[in-house]
Amino acid sequence: MLDVNLRGTLYMSQAVLPHMKAHKRGSIVCMSSVSAQRGVGIFGGPHYSAAKAGVLRLAKAMAREFGGDNVRVNSITPGLIQTDITGDKLTPEMRTEIIKGIPLGRLGHAADVANACLFLISDLYAYLTGITLDVNGGTLIH
Repeated sequence: MLDVNLRGTLYMSQAVLPHMKAHKRGSIVCMSSVSAQRGVGIFGGPHYSAAKAGVLRLAKAMAREFGGDNVRVNSITPGLIQTDITGDKLTPEMRTEIIKGIPLGRLGHAADVANACLFLISDLYAYLTGITLDVNGGTLIH
């Protein structure tokens, strides 16, 4: 769990950062999870939440370290996204109960996460770094 989620994020970032630093430009979007903020997930255990929380801290540390090189690093924390993986695990009863806790009244779609990534890498938002963007339909309203 740590290798895929946390170390994978670190290693991919280490692979692209020299190029971004050399060009004084870049944007990295790290994938975390609402589980990192809540400490619990619907399908993942504590090890998943801990790995995804590590991704959030790693992103903030990289944002601070590489901001001077005009490299922005931000995170996305998706809530429950309807995919082929989650679709097989959700019973109709579970789905109904979960949706009751989502103010927008639906599960997320992969396009919701992809559009958030586009938002963060866009030059229209070039003054954002070190942020966590919740993509969860309001599940985790602070």
